[in-house]
Amino acid sequence: MGGALKVRPDVVSPEWQRRGDYSRPFLGRVVREIACALHGDPRVDTWEGTQTAIHEKLAAVALHPATRPYVEHAIANYLEAHDVLASETPNLEFRCFDPKVFPEPNGTLTAWAPLYESPNGVREVRKLRLGSIREKPRSPDRWTLVAAHVAGLLPPQGAVSRIRVVEIGLSDASHQVLFEATPEVVRSRFTELALPHLLKIISANTTHPGTFCKDCKIAGCCGALDKWDGFLGQATPGAATRSVSARDIEVYETCPTQWFLTHSQFLPREPTSGPASNRGRLVHEWIASAHSRAKKCTPEEAGEFRDSNTFTGSMSEEEYGEIQPFLAQHVQNCPVETGSQIISIEAPLYGYDASADVVIASTPDMVFVDADGSLVIRESKTTNRDIPEDDAEAFDRFFASAWLLNLFASGYRGPYQSTSARLELEVISADDGKVFTWDLNDSGVLRMAKKEVRQRAKDWHRDTTWEATPGKHCAWCPVKRWCPEADSENVEEADTLE
Repeated sequence: MGGALKVRPDVVSPEWQRRGDYSRPFLGRVVREIACALHGDPRVDTWEGTQTAIHEKLAAVALHPATRPYVEHAIANYLEAHDVLASETPNLEFRCFDPKVFPEPNGTLTAWAPLYESPNGVREVRKLRLGSIREKPRSPDRWTLVAAHVAGLLPPQGAVSRIRVVEIGLSDASHQVLFEATPEVVRSRFTELALPHLLKIISANTTHPGTFCKDCKIAGCCGALDKWDGFLGQATPGAATRSVSARDIEVYETCPTQWFLTHSQFLPREPTSGPASNRGRLVHEWIASAHSRAKKCTPEEAGEFRDSNTFTGSMSEEEYGEIQPFLAQHVQNCPVETGSQIISIEAPLYGYDASADVVIASTPDMVFVDADGSLVIRESKTTNRDIPEDDAEAFDRFFASAWLLNLFASGYRGPYQSTSARLELEVISADDGKVFTWDLNDSGVLRMAKKEVRQRAKDWHRDTTWEATPGKHCAWCPVKRWCPEADSENVEEADTLE
C-alpha cells in the first residue's frame, strides 16, 4: 500500500500527513546539482581548482557541519568518475535531471537520476550511491530497466542507438556499467521483467508494517500500525515525523551527530564497532539460530567448537571461540521448555505514537508462551561488567528493559491474549548469567517504564541541531571520518562500548 500511494503524488490522506524535515537539504541532490554545474568549469582541471570551485558552490548551502566534508568529498568523486565515463563516450554531455516520460495518458515514468547523451546516439543514466558501488547483479534489476526504458522514450527518440545505465559510488569514485543495450532490447527487457512489478506496485492494496512505515504517507492513520499514543511521553510533536527505536536513543545519547549521520543522512559507515558490540551480535545470532529449532539449548551444544554435539551454526571457529563462555552461561537459563510455544524470534514490532508523531520500532529477541500459558517477552544482553545485583540495577543499566515494558504501558498485548505476562531480561557475562523479571501487568512497573522512556527520549525528540559530543567513543563511531569534531586522541585507550 505504501508503494501504491507513493506513485500517486497527488493522493493525500484527509486524516494525517507526514511532516518532512526540510531544515537540511537532501545530500544526493546537493552533490549531483553542484557536480553537474561544474562540468566544463576550467578550474576542475586541477585538484586545487576543483576544491576551490566546490567550496564556492557550497558556501550558501545550509549543511550540517559533519555532512559538509562528505558532500565535498562526494562531489569531487563524482567529477572523477565522470571524467572516466566521458572518456569512454566522446562528446558526452549532461542533458537533465530526473527524466520523465508519459507512456500512458494517465501515467508517468520518472528516472530519479542524471541523464547524459552524446551526438552519436548514446544515452547514459547514472545511478548514484552515497557509499560504494555494489556487486553487479547477474541480470539488470528493475530500477535499471525502468531507468533505461525512460531514457529510450525521452524525445527525440530517432537518434538513440545505445542506452546504458551506470552506477557511481560517491564515497570512493567507484563506477560500473550495469546495463547497455539498444532501445529495442531495453524495451523488451522492460516489458518482460520490470513492467509486471510496476503493475503490482500500482495495484497493491495490502499493508505490512516495516521499515517503510517511517516514510509512508498514511503511517499516522494506517490500521496496520499498532496505536501506541503517548509511548514517548512527549506532549507535542517534534520538528518532523520520525521513527525511533531503543537503540536509536542509545546512539543519540552517545552522540547526536552519530545518530543524525547514520539514521537520518545515511552516510557511508565504516565497520568500527567495538569488541563488545561484535561479541553481543555473535551471541544474539547464536541464540536466535538455536531457538529457531524450538528446543532447549543444552550444555553439550555449547561445548568446544569441534565437539560433535556442539551447535555452531554458520560461525567460524574464531567467532565461536570468542563467545563460547557466554553461551555456556545462557544454556543454564534457556527459556525454551517442554510445553512452551515460540511466537517470534527477533521479529520487529511497529506502532505509531500520535502525540509525538513518531513511528515506534522494537525488536524483542523472543516472544513466547510458557508451559503455564503466560506471554513472555525475552531480551538478552551480554556484558564484561558484573551482573546487576537486582531488578532495579538491571532496569537502570539496560534501556531495553524500560522500552519493552513501555510496549505494554502503551497498549501492546501481543498476538497471544493472556491474563499473565512478563518481561525477562537475561544478562550474560563470561562467567555468570542471571534472568531479571518484571510483571507486565504491574501498573507501578509500567509507570516506571513510561517515565524512563519519556526522560531519555526528550532531547532526541526536540533536537534539530544534532551537535557532536566527542569523546573516547569516537574510536568506535562508524561515521567518524566525516565528523570534524571526532576525538582522534588516545583512541587506543577507548572504553569498550556495551
